[in-house]
Amino acid sequence: MRKLVRPIPGGLRLTSLCVLLAALTVGLALGYAGMLPSTSPWYPPLHAALEACSIVLALLVFAVVTHAAGKRVPAGLALLSSSALAVGLLGIGHLLTIPVLPGALASVPAASTAAFWVGARGLAALALLGAALLPAACTIGVRSYRLWVVGTCGLAAWGYWLALGQSDLVPPSFVSVEGLTASRLAFEYVLIGMNVVAALLLLLRARRVPTRGNRYLATAAAVTGLSGINFTLYLGPDDLSNIAAHLYKLLAFLCLHRAVFAEVLQAPTRYPVAAQQGRRTGLSSAARDVARLQPAVARRLAQDPLAALPDRHRALEMLGEAIEAAHCNAGAVAVLVLDIDGLRKINSHYGWTGGEDVLHECVARLSARLGADDLLARQGNNEFIVVRRHSSRDNAAALARALQDCVRRPFAPAGNHVFLSASVGIAVLPTEPCQPDQLLQMAQLASACARTDAPAHLCFYSASMEGSIRERIDLETMLSHAIERGQFVLQYQPRVSVKNGSMVGVEALVRWRHPVLGLLAPARFIPIAEESGLINELDLWVLREACTRAAAWRAQGLFRGRISVNLSARQFQQPGLAQRIRAALDASGLAPAGLELEITESTVMQDTEEAADVLRSLRELGVSVSIDDFGTGYSSLSYLKRFPLDVLKIDRAFVNDMGDEAGAAIIRAIITLAHSLGLAAVAEGVETAEQVAFLKENDCDQIQGYYFSRPIWPEQLAGLLMKETPALC
Repeated sequence: MRKLVRPIPGGLRLTSLCVLLAALTVGLALGYAGMLPSTSPWYPPLHAALEACSIVLALLVFAVVTHAAGKRVPAGLALLSSSALAVGLLGIGHLLTIPVLPGALASVPAASTAAFWVGARGLAALALLGAALLPAACTIGVRSYRLWVVGTCGLAAWGYWLALGQSDLVPPSFVSVEGLTASRLAFEYVLIGMNVVAALLLLLRARRVPTRGNRYLATAAAVTGLSGINFTLYLGPDDLSNIAAHLYKLLAFLCLHRAVFAEVLQAPTRYPVAAQQGRRTGLSSAARDVARLQPAVARRLAQDPLAALPDRHRALEMLGEAIEAAHCNAGAVAVLVLDIDGLRKINSHYGWTGGEDVLHECVARLSARLGADDLLARQGNNEFIVVRRHSSRDNAAALARALQDCVRRPFAPAGNHVFLSASVGIAVLPTEPCQPDQLLQMAQLASACARTDAPAHLCFYSASMEGSIRERIDLETMLSHAIERGQFVLQYQPRVSVKNGSMVGVEALVRWRHPVLGLLAPARFIPIAEESGLINELDLWVLREACTRAAAWRAQGLFRGRISVNLSARQFQQPGLAQRIRAALDASGLAPAGLELEITESTVMQDTEEAADVLRSLRELGVSVSIDDFGTGYSSLSYLKRFPLDVLKIDRAFVNDMGDEAGAAIIRAIITLAHSLGLAAVAEGVETAEQVAFLKENDCDQIQGYYFSRPIWPEQLAGLLMKETPALC
């Protein structure tokens, strides 16, 4: 298993920033600022530069929200945006009236400069507290937002009138050398208290709904409060506390800009279904309206559904919202993890362009099957996450089957038909407390079990899965060394002619002789080998071993029939299959006519054009090819006339059902179809004399099953070959 280096979480980085800034503030309060010069020629221009940057960021906050605003705007964002415009305008007034700067308005009294400053900071504190108090689901129309903007601009205009025209009404706020006046200190303490309350409320919101926007907004309030503490230490326009306070204010505006950016510009990637389909998403009302804030981005992402999908991190954020809403409303949440098989093959055969085309269509199909309340996210190249609110167990299972159906329909990269399948793991929110990452992990465990059970399977999470997954990981580790340690063995099951009872072939069946667990059947380790990629090495070992054994029996005059070997889908799709088979035949001395390759129906239907080319190369080699488990896969008859085949093997499920009319009719149809195409019909799983009689009556060519023999060891088969084969009645 891969070891991942996890980055430092964003919340931890922001917390560390606040702690560092708080420590610096404590240092200034304890008098360590005296270690630096109390006056310096670069303090005034630095003061002005910090103030100018803060003004730019404030105006950017307003511009981002205003540019993205649609029909509805989250009230918190509207308040922050309109207030940021007024704060920026007041900041311009403060910047232009700083008396120590060249070009400043010399006729403006110091009280006016302070008025701009105090008004901007008071309005910012009110906006942060208001955004923290407003419910996340509260939204306003765009007309109301414009009225808010006009109102805050009116406040800014009133501030200009008061500072420039009625400066005598502004009380003094600073006494040289002594620092701030008592009234100014009281005002600063009120602002600090407001920022602390806002920071705590926003922090609680960020813990409930851990989005980047909420974390940055809580940090902005906290850093603004620290800035106010530095302002209370103010003794002069050129001291270090003043510079630190303005630096903190700049950092607070930077966090505010990041919060707004995360909530607005990235909303369509967090809510792709709502953004692409223009419908309301049910993850939260705020999220629904934020998804409408950027129609231009939404239109672009609608044209590129793959880019529109959020990643795992975003999915966890949205899942946290869904869980929180479910707990508040006594609702339910289901998480589905879809693992799509075959995407790697498409990339290797049709290039990245073909793979991207299939992915785009796959995402479009999945999105079309989802409702307005659902979230679709991409976790890896072939793995997707679906979050569904208000979902029962039956509803989640129905959704999973619907998604599997839309993936099962053929894709057409480069004009060729390609079939995919999806295994789905489902986890439903339990009654006990559960974090988003825990619920997603449950769904991933269920998905892993679904892949192990069978292709295109679905599975619900259960507590016992964790133990089975650990066992599976242990088996995978031991499996990687099993071939080199000689732990794999072959058993052989005879195939008998129905007409005369002679043995006309044998099938090689692999077993794992585990030193601790004993003899393991293929169902226990083949799925692990396929998923881990070890199946290629195992297939080659089985092929070489079977060819060597068959060649030895032929050399002894015991056997003239064909030995059949199962090929996995991965081995069949690997380039150079004919060359590898030729090498195994040459190394063993077995003639190509003595080998039969068994391929499942689903394998050849993964890519019909590629499969036809591979089968033609095998026919040119001289080996026989049979379709295993015919009728249980895609059951598409069109490929039979296109593919060079030799045998159709009737699945044991049909043989078991031949007692009823429908089962008997299916077997007759398969036998007739095989003979009309010049193919031999072989029935698997034959266990009773009645089954043998029916197959013989309907002209089945060969049988294989417990009626004649179970899979046996090569020594037993050699002894059986030496005896006269009993005739079938």
